[in-house]
Amino acid sequence: MQSLNRSAVAGAVLAFGFWGVLPVFWRQLHHVGADLTLAHRVVWTMLTVAPLLALRGEGPAWRDALRDGRNLSTHALAGLLLTINWGTFIWAANHDRIVDCSLGYFINPLLNVFIGGLLLGETLRPLQKASVGFAATGVCLQVLAVGRFPWVGLILAFSMAGYGLVRRRSALGSMNGLATETLIFLPVALGYLIWAAGVGRDLWGRGDAHDLACIGALGVVTTIPLLGFAHAARHLPFSVLGLLQFLAPTGQFLTGVLLYKEPFTLRSLGSFGFIWTGVALFCLDLWLRRRDRSPAA
Repeated sequence: MQSLNRSAVAGAVLAFGFWGVLPVFWRQLHHVGADLTLAHRVVWTMLTVAPLLALRGEGPAWRDALRDGRNLSTHALAGLLLTINWGTFIWAANHDRIVDCSLGYFINPLLNVFIGGLLLGETLRPLQKASVGFAATGVCLQVLAVGRFPWVGLILAFSMAGYGLVRRRSALGSMNGLATETLIFLPVALGYLIWAAGVGRDLWGRGDAHDLACIGALGVVTTIPLLGFAHAARHLPFSVLGLLQFLAPTGQFLTGVLLYKEPFTLRSLGSFGFIWTGVALFCLDLWLRRRDRSPAA
């Protein structure tokens, strides 16, 4: 079996591990409001990504891509889906719904498998079909367990799956794509911040060093794990990347239950049990594919 690229594994662990504990960061800005945090995130991401593109010498290529109307329309839709995902995640983390976030990111890769079979003509293997079935059963049971529709998890799962589907239509890399999506929504974010200031909202929270540092770090918080993920995606087999991505929802689940003491009943445990079984089958399928494709020693 071919040895794995250590820096790529480190990049994946950095990205997925960071996303797993990201709700802790969003809670630091609870008093700012999810809407203002989201608007700030767009602005500060642009301020972070643009210099990185220049340092990497990708500025001219990115500017050329902005002249392509098809690129712009593709990334406008991708940016809308990403904004929905970001906004939902921030709101949920600030309203004691972190476990619901983990639900969304547990089922997201299984949803990708289902979409691949439904829309892209990909053939689903038996274990993949079983994993999707267990996940769907778990979501239905979650409705019964908590007595409400799990809209947070489903919005996160469907928006991220839709984002991936739309991004397939673009040849831009992750950094150029993020820069394009951010630039398209930058006027909206700036306009919202200007309006919020006009009606008396505190754009900088309490205005102390803590809030200013957290708001100023929004671009870094967005970009650094993305760079780790992009490096991992280029150098790791898809099967390994697929396994490591479950670090993120696992971290979110543990953060919600252990750190913030979100309610998690035995009935919820049963519904998550079906989802985790689906995840286990998904991982088993990836491992079997990787083993079968590995060259003989």
